[in-house]
Amino acid sequence: MATNPYKVFTGNSADVINAIRNQASTNFRDYVPVATPDAESIRAVGAIIMDNPNLQNEFIQALIGRIALVITESKMYDNPMAIFKRGILDYGETIEEVFVDLIDVQQYDPDSAAEKWMRQAKPDVRSAFHVMNFQKFYKASIRHEQLRTAFLSVEGLTDLVEKVTEAMFKTSNYDEYLVMKYMLMRKLLLGQITTVAVGANPTSADIVKQFKGYSNKLTFMSDAYNIAGVHNYSDKDSQYLFLDAQTDANIDVEVLASAFNMDKAEFMGHRFLLDSFSEFDSARLAEIFADDPNYVAISSDDVTALQNVVGIILDKDWFMVWDKLIEMREAPNGEGLYWQYWLHNWKIFSVSPFANAVAFTKGA
Repeated sequence: MATNPYKVFTGNSADVINAIRNQASTNFRDYVPVATPDAESIRAVGAIIMDNPNLQNEFIQALIGRIALVITESKMYDNPMAIFKRGILDYGETIEEVFVDLIDVQQYDPDSAAEKWMRQAKPDVRSAFHVMNFQKFYKASIRHEQLRTAFLSVEGLTDLVEKVTEAMFKTSNYDEYLVMKYMLMRKLLLGQITTVAVGANPTSADIVKQFKGYSNKLTFMSDAYNIAGVHNYSDKDSQYLFLDAQTDANIDVEVLASAFNMDKAEFMGHRFLLDSFSEFDSARLAEIFADDPNYVAISSDDVTALQNVVGIILDKDWFMVWDKLIEMREAPNGEGLYWQYWLHNWKIFSVSPFANAVAFTKGA
């Protein structure tokens, strides 16, 4: 689960000004008075800031860097798949995932014990390395006249910040969702997710029966349901059911909940709804991976195959997605009289070869 590094901020333009003032330089605090939540006070403070280039630069540097991330903290979690993110990687650029498979069984033999007792019994230790493989940034600008106008109303400053930053965060979150969905479908197309046929024209009862059967099977130790072929299991609480919108509409939630031995409220937290298993924003994916030689586009034949998918059960540890860097930077452009902002977003996008997954399809 991703952790939220930002505090919730609610307020108007006066709150933004005072928050920046509290952390500003002594020179800034000497010139800029505390703002009150009324238009006259905000306009007066705005005039002081906009008429002094040094104060203006200090204010605009702090405006988004210190405040925007807080104001728009909810935008960090617009990606519906964010619940599967592992958190923030504070150090290094690589995650090592270690799994120890079953230990060999030994036969009791007192006659050979003296000879064999110090022989090594090496466990079957597997490692998977997940490296930082996503370094993107998103850019937006604030013009001089936009900032001056923002000081004319009580909510003008917060409105400006939210509009400028929302587009960057919304775009970043959408890209994150596309990449995670692409990873899931690509692993399925590569045959790296165990596939179960539910019949060419399955009824809702047929589909639910398969869901329930394999949900139960996953709670037992097996090497049949993960990429590495190690002995692993997924208890009910670790299982998440991915459904496309149409399949979800055709199956009663109460029936699905009973298949997972959960009540409806509990099951809703383990049901993940996708718009479709076969529809992709191919143009956006191509833009995201424009310089990636390993990117393989979803072909028309792939889309046809993916249209057969009716559901996927994933272990919660299947996705290995970490945030490495989420950072705002800014710089003034004196010639153009605007400030440029960059949202840098670096991540690890990977999947665990040891976590279980089962897909249910109407065809190959």
